[in-house]
Amino acid sequence: MPTPGPSPQYPARCTRTHHISELQPKCTATLAGRLSYTPDGTVCLTDECGTVPLSSISLNLPQNPDIVELDGIWEPPVFQVSAFRILAPAHRTPPEIPARQTRHNLRLRAQLLSQTRNFFERNGFLEVETPLLVRCPGMEPHLVAFETSFTDSGQNQRLYLPTSPEYAMKRLLAAGFENIYQICKAFRHEAAGPMHNPEFTILEWYRAYADYKTIMADTEALIHHLACELTGGPHITYQNQAVDLTPPWPRISVREALVYYAKIQTDPTVDLPAFIQEARAKGHTGVSPDDPFELAFFKVFLDGVERRLGSPQPIFLTDYPASMAALAKRKPGRPDLAERFEVYIAGIELANAFTELNDPHEQRARLEAEAAQRLSEGNPAYPVDETFLAALESGMPPSGGIALGLDRLVMLLSGAPTIRDVIAFPFPNL
Repeated sequence: MPTPGPSPQYPARCTRTHHISELQPKCTATLAGRLSYTPDGTVCLTDECGTVPLSSISLNLPQNPDIVELDGIWEPPVFQVSAFRILAPAHRTPPEIPARQTRHNLRLRAQLLSQTRNFFERNGFLEVETPLLVRCPGMEPHLVAFETSFTDSGQNQRLYLPTSPEYAMKRLLAAGFENIYQICKAFRHEAAGPMHNPEFTILEWYRAYADYKTIMADTEALIHHLACELTGGPHITYQNQAVDLTPPWPRISVREALVYYAKIQTDPTVDLPAFIQEARAKGHTGVSPDDPFELAFFKVFLDGVERRLGSPQPIFLTDYPASMAALAKRKPGRPDLAERFEVYIAGIELANAFTELNDPHEQRARLEAEAAQRLSEGNPAYPVDETFLAALESGMPPSGGIALGLDRLVMLLSGAPTIRDVIAFPFPNL
């Protein structure tokens, strides 16, 4: 059967001379884009760069949201159409056109990705890629992974989408790579909300022969660089909070933050009942007398600390209880604490970092403890990553590493109030 020829309804060429943003008064131009109508009946044309109202004296423009080519002249405030041609008729309602601000955010996002790569390349890092199908997604008790399967030669394998590329990147450290970074998708089976999309973009980087203090310096330098390149300077305003991104940023320990912001003197790692009693006396009534340590801690932290962090400067929240950092080294002289920090800007948690644990025996014990905790809390059971542990057993150098949420960083630099405003296809718009 002969192949059908091209349909005259779908011409293969367009003779556009200008984007809408390039129009000058009295400019004769050929435009291309999609037709639309305002509530008052004004016909408009929209392209990637903007929208312009149209006027035609003797032409009957299509009533559908067709893709068209228009000849005419720009007579502000309207484009006077002298001729038109349909390039692609709309037989269905077209996809929702992102708001102008969202289109701006997506361009900013593309620039941020480019500038991020430039930053790491200039600083001697190698960009790497790790699998998006893994046998072991991560053991953190509060995280749930997306599950899939693969059948080969009659054998069915249970696989997962990774909650983080951390295990695989540490295997690369053990294999001899020293300064590495990755921009990739990560997946967490949590409800979508203003700050979370189940599929999100993560930046992770690792330095061999370094610790979490080195990663702090990297983080300050990176975000300061991105703000200056993308917004014109180190000063941003997010949700009416002015923030100066100029390094150095202040550091405060978790213990100091509980005292300063929540006004609680008791150390929860030393005397949990007294901590709970004091928290309730200070107005944190959501804390229950029988709450376990982590639940009591997070109730106080979310209620009295987190939203106050990161203004008028970003802040590093350091030295978490060791029980809350299963992949981090313990602090020398303080085995009850871990060399972990989180970055907060304008009340938003942006990044999580460690001096990486490289003792395979301690790491195995911690992963097995987390596996037991997952079961006790009714969460899905995941296998311990024996390949990751084997890499540690072969010797992984002392290292520092971090995971940074790029979607949230775009939010901060653009002023977007929700993560949906910085993603082209937010969940569940699949």
